[in-house]
Amino acid sequence: MITRSLLLFVAFGLMTHASAQTAAPAAKKATEPTSETAAPKADEDATIITPFRPAQLPVAKETHTFQLAKLNKLQATETTRELQRLYSAYANQNIVDGSPAGFSKALGFIATITYVVHQDLGDNRYFVKASWPAVGSIKDGLPAATDAYCILLLDHPVAVGSSGKANGMHVGMVSIQFTAKFPPLDGKRLTMRRDAFLECTPLEDSPAALQKFATEILQGSSYSVTTLEKVTCKTCGGLGFTREAQKGKLEDKRTPCTECESGKSTITVETKFIP
Repeated sequence: MITRSLLLFVAFGLMTHASAQTAAPAAKKATEPTSETAAPKADEDATIITPFRPAQLPVAKETHTFQLAKLNKLQATETTRELQRLYSAYANQNIVDGSPAGFSKALGFIATITYVVHQDLGDNRYFVKASWPAVGSIKDGLPAATDAYCILLLDHPVAVGSSGKANGMHVGMVSIQFTAKFPPLDGKRLTMRRDAFLECTPLEDSPAALQKFATEILQGSSYSVTTLEKVTCKTCGGLGFTREAQKGKLEDKRTPCTECESGKSTITVETKFIP
């Protein structure tokens, strides 16, 4: 279902543009144009959407395991609270779809988007002014935005001028060409690059869903989740600064570590769940 929606989102504009361009040769085969019959022209107002930069999820720098058999055991890090935290992250990284499992891993970050529709681009694609919070790390995550123009593919039609809120999966940045139908740009042909989102439904985050998740792991299902974790900085050894010997002085020169904050660095960790 994800693949179908993305193809619909990106390729529909290309197909519309291509069909308009091939209309002229098809008409020429049927009847050669004369001075009285001009060949049909391509639709200059067609909406064209092409991929520019796909969404990229961060690559894990470390891999951990969470073994359910050790849950709440003495000296074990596998606690109920930790399992709940990891599952909440897992639920927000997977979306409900029509696959055999009933869900699939999201292709990009999922954010709550508040939007106002400025133009209907056809087939539930909309040019909107939207706001969303930051998701993920500062370096590899999705930056926050306020009143930013973007492309949004919704599950249902909405009216121009309406506002709403939706869970949107970031699918990257696209290049779009379209004729504006809103002031003050009404009638102008625009070409721009904008972030694109696909409305989605994350997995349910509830005690019942968590219990089902744990049961499936015990039965052999393979699941993993990616999270941001604070770990001891390897550059400074957790001190928050590096030492440099100074000639003729007893004390070393202390330089604040550029790789961490107060001795802790944030890295991306993949946690694999095992029975």
